[in-house]
Amino acid sequence: MIKFFRKIRQNLISEGKNGKYFKYAIGEIVLVVIGILIALSINNWNEERKATKREKLFLKEFKTSINRDLFNFDKQYGPRLERKKKGLDSLFHYIQYGNDIHNSLFIKFYNNMRQSIRLGHDSGPYEALKSSGLDYIRNDSLRTAINRTYTLLPFFQYFSHQIDAENNPRISELEYKILNLKTFEPQDDRKYLELVVKVDKIIANQDFLWIYNLEQQKYNSYIFRLGTMKAALNELKTQIEKELKK
Repeated sequence: MIKFFRKIRQNLISEGKNGKYFKYAIGEIVLVVIGILIALSINNWNEERKATKREKLFLKEFKTSINRDLFNFDKQYGPRLERKKKGLDSLFHYIQYGNDIHNSLFIKFYNNMRQSIRLGHDSGPYEALKSSGLDYIRNDSLRTAINRTYTLLPFFQYFSHQIDAENNPRISELEYKILNLKTFEPQDDRKYLELVVKVDKIIANQDFLWIYNLEQQKYNSYIFRLGTMKAALNELKTQIEKELKK
């Protein structure tokens, strides 16, 4: 009988020790899980921070590029278009009233009218974003706006270039009928070639009027396409600035 009770006592002691080990093991597992969750949380935070940093870097590059394009539009294209408009307006004054014009004055206005521009834009940041992945921009609406803008800009340029391709050969053909080149020798003994009118009553000449009409078409196209590009870039710039402030 005494041996029986001793055996029961030993079993109870053994079960008690096992219970303590089990609780200890559970505690270790809980600590490991908590450690893993903390590590994952820190890793996710680091990844989020890196993603935010990359996104803001892309957006800053886009903003810089847009500002550069808008500056070039105003400083490079603006003066040439203004000069072209002055030439068109000055010649139209004589056309409208049928007044005679001195040859040298006509050539001055004519050269102004013949100003051309070649629309372009900086696509570098967009190409870099495409190579890296458009998903770097996490704001869905902004990503769509960037993609839409830089997909449409080449079309605006194409239509502007297309009217030059269509009109310039015809203009050159008509020019041969109304203008000549002759040698001009100023007092410094250097020689130049300058345009001179070779027809009478140039303002009423049909070949000139066709040239004027074609140049007016080009001007209207330049203004419309350039205005569309500027509006699209300004709108996108506003969206980017809002995102950068977040």
